[in-house]
Amino acid sequence: MVERKNKYIGLMVCLISMYILGLTFSGTALAKSKKVRLNVGFGSEEVMESLQTGTFAINEMGAVYWPLVYDQLWVMGPPPNYDPTPWLATRWETDDHKTWRFYLQKNVKFHDGTPLTAEDVAFTLWNLPKDPQWSFPSTNISSKKDIKVIDKYTVEFTLANIWPGKYPPVDWMPILPKHVWKDAGRKIGNFSDKKSIGSGPFKLKQFKSGEFVWMVKNEKYWGEKPQVDEVVFKGYGSADALKLAMKKGEIEFTGASGFTPLSVKSYQRDKNINVAISPGLMLIWITFNLHKETVLKNKTVRKALLHGIDRERIYKMVYLGYAQPADSFVYPESPEYNPNLPKLEYNPGLAKKMLNDAGYFDTDGDGILNDSKTGQNIELDFMVPSEWADEVKMVKLIKEQVKEIGITINEKVLDLDTYYEFVYQPTEDKFDLAISSEEPGPNGSWMWEFVRSRAAGGVGWNQSDYASQEMDDLLSKYLIETELDKRNEYVFKMQELLAEDLPCAVIARPNFIGPYRTDKFEGHVEAMGGVSNWINWWTYMKLKPKK
Repeated sequence: MVERKNKYIGLMVCLISMYILGLTFSGTALAKSKKVRLNVGFGSEEVMESLQTGTFAINEMGAVYWPLVYDQLWVMGPPPNYDPTPWLATRWETDDHKTWRFYLQKNVKFHDGTPLTAEDVAFTLWNLPKDPQWSFPSTNISSKKDIKVIDKYTVEFTLANIWPGKYPPVDWMPILPKHVWKDAGRKIGNFSDKKSIGSGPFKLKQFKSGEFVWMVKNEKYWGEKPQVDEVVFKGYGSADALKLAMKKGEIEFTGASGFTPLSVKSYQRDKNINVAISPGLMLIWITFNLHKETVLKNKTVRKALLHGIDRERIYKMVYLGYAQPADSFVYPESPEYNPNLPKLEYNPGLAKKMLNDAGYFDTDGDGILNDSKTGQNIELDFMVPSEWADEVKMVKLIKEQVKEIGITINEKVLDLDTYYEFVYQPTEDKFDLAISSEEPGPNGSWMWEFVRSRAAGGVGWNQSDYASQEMDDLLSKYLIETELDKRNEYVFKMQELLAEDLPCAVIARPNFIGPYRTDKFEGHVEAMGGVSNWINWWTYMKLKPKK
């Protein structure tokens, strides 16, 4: 749900320089305090540049920051079940899974002392989805009249479509104070509340763009209060700077990204650091551009290519063994996972035979297969962002492997902004294959938007230009089915169809390597993706100083 953002070179140079000179962020702004302060480190590419809601949605620091400062109607519970947990809403109800009524806590106040009421919830439900970064399927409300304020502490809304499943709608959404945001209008995604007035367990004390966020405990919080007085999110100029900060005790853990497998032994030798190896949130897949006129339009070629990829070698060489097999948009531990999907295992002999049977032969003896009709070599451009170091290694490895079955790969390493511009516009024909990634989270039904056809509204998500009426129909049924067994039946079929049609192929789920210090604090909550990320704010609520 949170995109990996590009690195800002100028910022990096600045931060590295500051680190080398031994300077602190903002001089006296982060001076030592007698209060209990939790310091958390972020990479320079992860820091917040603004307090706009768009930053909250797609920026790693922003996605961890806003759940601490703004409350939600409900939150995803801690592992292992990740159950929906009442928060601002004490309960919710629905008869048809389309019209929902939420009942609110009655003693909640925003940081400026203004009471939070159903008017604020209604305002948020109508306005925040207009921010293009926040337009997730669960907030699809057709018109303002579909939101009703029943009374001061009750709000009812009707979605454009049925919302079934384990989780209620309005997930991962900060409730905004109407009295602050009411003047934002249609520009809500660009509106910046410099004070970050929310109702959450922490309040903003100071923010410096590209450098740090400093929060303090909300002493008047309506719910259970956190047990640390202050939280500071700091940006660091490089992975080495983050690592050194962790070793020196300047930070307790990282806020979003983990560390590389190469660092595991170094951390394990430190008695004050626990190295948590968690199931990753991230799925890595190969996207095939089905719009561009290449051999990849032939499904047999796509399957053969995958038979030419040694996944076990990728797990070992790229991730040093810290990765799990993956073959679906659904995590294997989920009840929605189909365990009977076909395994396109490494078999170069079978791959060559499949390609020969499809009409591709090495007619000129150079080791590269040619189209028997046109004589052209099978030569494909494989796109990957330069910032994704592991995935760049993966593409290089795949290039070596598929050469053995007669396919030439040209690495197309681009900056991240250009990559995103190309990968979400397959009809522009800027790539043949691409490495793609996302973090579905436990509530990952939104991932299937990646395979919705353009005709059915998949523009902006569909990276392969895949079009299947059967998939569209299954997806539509899945998204409105309220009976869980039937819902699972639909998603099982969707996974089977994805494995058969292969517009993309999920190939890896990297483990999350998340070391954290244990000498000052206890109570860390380990979840998929580590102790701190966009689905896990519990560490900040449960962490307490060691006695």
